[in-house]
Amino acid sequence: MKDGKDTAGYNAMKQNIRELTTQVLVVGAGPSGIPAAIAAARAGAKVILLEEDQAPGGAPVDMYVAMACGSPRCGIYAELLRDLNERHTLDRQPIHPFNNGEDECNHWWMPHSYIDSVMRLMDAEPNLQLICGARVDDLILDDTGDQRKVRGVYANMTFGGHLAIHADVTIDATGTGLLGELAGCDVRYGSDANTDFDEPFAPAQRGQNVMLCTLMYITQRLSGTAMPKKSEFSARAQRSGFVEDKLDHWSSAVYDESIRRNVGIYLHWGASVLCPDTRDSISLGQAYLDALRMIQENTALWQRYGFTVSVAPRIGVRECRRIMGDTVITLHDIVEGRYPQDTIAVSAYGVDIWDAKKEKTGISVQSKPYGIPYRALLPKGVEGLLMAGKAISGSRIACSSYRVQPI
Repeated sequence: MKDGKDTAGYNAMKQNIRELTTQVLVVGAGPSGIPAAIAAARAGAKVILLEEDQAPGGAPVDMYVAMACGSPRCGIYAELLRDLNERHTLDRQPIHPFNNGEDECNHWWMPHSYIDSVMRLMDAEPNLQLICGARVDDLILDDTGDQRKVRGVYANMTFGGHLAIHADVTIDATGTGLLGELAGCDVRYGSDANTDFDEPFAPAQRGQNVMLCTLMYITQRLSGTAMPKKSEFSARAQRSGFVEDKLDHWSSAVYDESIRRNVGIYLHWGASVLCPDTRDSISLGQAYLDALRMIQENTALWQRYGFTVSVAPRIGVRECRRIMGDTVITLHDIVEGRYPQDTIAVSAYGVDIWDAKKEKTGISVQSKPYGIPYRALLPKGVEGLLMAGKAISGSRIACSSYRVQPI
């Protein structure tokens, strides 16, 4: 129990505990947690997938990060994309051959489409139990051996007490690395110093700033036929742009073609803002409000042209904690295209750092496909815990490459 939690009210709630036991516990039903849970269930393990939201899906559902970006697209993620293509294309016309959407075009789907497709995948797995609406706030730890061992989690059920889930293996797929921090792991947040991993593009000293957060929204035509003129948007909207399904550019880059096509539904990178601390829910809430105010002028413009606007309920977070493991993925792995012997996944996405000025590091053209080693999922000094997604062990620069959903 961390300092400050031992209050009478907290302990009273902890007395009302519902107990569950499983072999594999995956925390976070998003793009990393869903494949992890399905893969474990298919391998024969008894699995619980725990999600703090009331529906699974993660970033495509609650942040509207609904466009497939990055490659390769394989495994269970490819199964998801194929189901989305067959059943949920925006124009109701599946693409053949789809090739998992790697056809040099943008592809995105409505947030509920993701929920529908992931539910189909999970409902087919009898070994998998999905539990939504419970947020982890503590770990079940065993400190009796040589190393601290994670034995499961406590999840807050608000005024209903706590859910204690005991597990042989716990996977942190939260996207925030929260479980790694609760376990007392070596946590990194923000910029590394160039001496940390011998990365020449890193700053001289460590810093706390992380990549910009972006508030996404969707527009869909309800009436009229005209499209807004490009000159009518604020400068920010012209810079951040929006995407049309099945087009090989961002619509803002080929605006005349978008006007001509006038397909009537678009995914927008609405506004990007700096959040002082993406680990803190109040800071994220303020970032959401800041971004919401910034997009109001442009969302009102779309509405004047007959479009309805749906803004994501959460702001998109590119970067949070990174949990240092038995090895650290660095810029050198990306530039040299290294494939360690314990490679379990591949990234073919370049370095993509969104800093406060949206400047690139200038090294993306040098990147090569590279392997993500199993050791990067193993936190140092802790047993029974695996990391998944963007919280795995890597430098901040490397994380900007492997952070995207397909990887």
